Amino acid sequence: MGHKVKQSLMSSRIDFFYYAFRNVLLVSIPLLIISALILGLSVSRSSATTSLATDNFTLSIPISCTLAASIKAGEEHSISMVSGQYKSDIGKTTMDTTCNDPNGFVVYAIGSSNNEEGNNKLKALTLSDTYDIISGIAESGNTSNWAMKLTPIPNGDFTPIIDNNYTQYSIVPNTWTKVAHKNPGTTDITKKTSFTTTYAVYLESTQPAGTYRGQVKYVMFHPSTAAEPTDTLEHAFALAGKSKVQVTDPITGQSGSFYKMQDMTTNICESTTLVDEQNTLQLVDIRDNKLYWITKLKDGHCWMTQNLDLDLSSDVALTSENTDLNDNSLSDAYSLHYSYDPNTRITTWTPQNATKHSATGAGTNWATSNNVAYSLDPGEWYWDGDDSTPNCNYLNASVGCTHFTQDRTNANRHLSVGNYYNWSAAIASDDSSSLASSTYGSASDPDAINKNPQNSICPKGWRLPTISYKGNVVNSTSEFARINGLYNNGIANNDKKLIGSPLWFVRSGRVNNDDSLLDPGSGADYWSSTVNNSSYAYYLSFTATNVSSASYYDWIYGRFLGRSVRCVAR
Repeated sequence: MGHKVKQSLMSSRIDFFYYAFRNVLLVSIPLLIISALILGLSVSRSSATTSLATDNFTLSIPISCTLAASIKAGEEHSISMVSGQYKSDIGKTTMDTTCNDPNGFVVYAIGSSNNEEGNNKLKALTLSDTYDIISGIAESGNTSNWAMKLTPIPNGDFTPIIDNNYTQYSIVPNTWTKVAHKNPGTTDITKKTSFTTTYAVYLESTQPAGTYRGQVKYVMFHPSTAAEPTDTLEHAFALAGKSKVQVTDPITGQSGSFYKMQDMTTNICESTTLVDEQNTLQLVDIRDNKLYWITKLKDGHCWMTQNLDLDLSSDVALTSENTDLNDNSLSDAYSLHYSYDPNTRITTWTPQNATKHSATGAGTNWATSNNVAYSLDPGEWYWDGDDSTPNCNYLNASVGCTHFTQDRTNANRHLSVGNYYNWSAAIASDDSSSLASSTYGSASDPDAINKNPQNSICPKGWRLPTISYKGNVVNSTSEFARINGLYNNGIANNDKKLIGSPLWFVRSGRVNNDDSLLDPGSGADYWSSTVNNSSYAYYLSFTATNVSSASYYDWIYGRFLGRSVRCVAR
């Protein structure tokens, strides 16, 4: 929601919009259980025995907490003022909270001007950034500024804490800041506890006329279901105002509420500091409702720690709203089956070939083509992680591959084999022939990596890893090498640290042009977005005795070979 505030210089006006609202609603489903247990029933013909029956009743009341904003007519955050003036108490928003969590709750806020979390300025919409109005509390001086104030509603059992006495204005926070709380104690969900927000602006005499806008986001936490914000992805999604969706994974049957893969942002990942097992989370891909583990790793990036399992269909379009489709500048690579709507700014790709399903035979047969997208679904198989897994050539226990399973327990969800994609499918292209020049780079051309294709079949907000000539340098753009350096000591003679927690890479093998599987159980290949030449692209390759972070040549096989995909958050 937004509310414009207008300012005039002589006859000119400044429009000042300040407010955006986000809430977190954590709801559990009430459970009413009635159970009957008949105990000790024994009847003797020779004596009278009293029967005993116990009828148990259990009632569970779920936690329900909401944060809502309301503005009455005439209280909008809107004002016209002349430069050199100071005005306070600009508009009023009432924040109403209801929460039956006996442990209380807290509210956090952050400036979010121009949809940039942490930006606490009033954005000069028609002028350069030089004229943005900073957040401050001065009523006069040489710098224009704006400030906020939170005030508790009388008799409300709720305490704003952005200012100790609630009478002073405060700077709009540029990081997530606790601004109000309700102490633990008996609560009444029918009782609203509220506070109000209002704003003040000072304009120096030289502030130019124009339109200025800003935002503040709010989010609620309550301890019974979420502790105060820590450095985890779970809380970063909540603080970013993202909402969970209720889904059931069509493969595993797992149900629950999950944040969306497509809601991942650079800021969400970067704002967390915990890594590895301390910072892992399941997200849902809204394209097919499948769940994926993600983890923030030591390289500072958030990675999928589970293989991509997206089926492509010639009847279902992927869009930039749900898929990593960002760039049409490579018109030859992204021309076939692509469309762009300049009004909605949505890019659409409808794959030429449907994913081939090994179990049913449905879909499009694989072909020896470096430039057209093909993919294969081998069935729902999971590797058990056994380091002694042989080269069985089939994902079928009856022919000797004893370390693959179709058990869908928690232990195996990280180790899903997923689908196989040729390179064109991985970069979401049905005409990638124009991508024929190496983007691997060299000492004389270190920026070649920036010419990598920017589209992929990863979810929106995610991309394929990159590989560069810089090799095992930990801070290089060679991302598979960096991972191998951080977790496997950069060694090239075993994959022991790659196939376990927290990376969970899978020896899923690869697919030949006749749809046959090569080396499942003994080897693994993972595509990057980096081009070698018209026939080859780079990938991570490993076995129990060899790790190559920048493979590209595979005898007669090129970009048409089917390999696994792991995505990295943008």
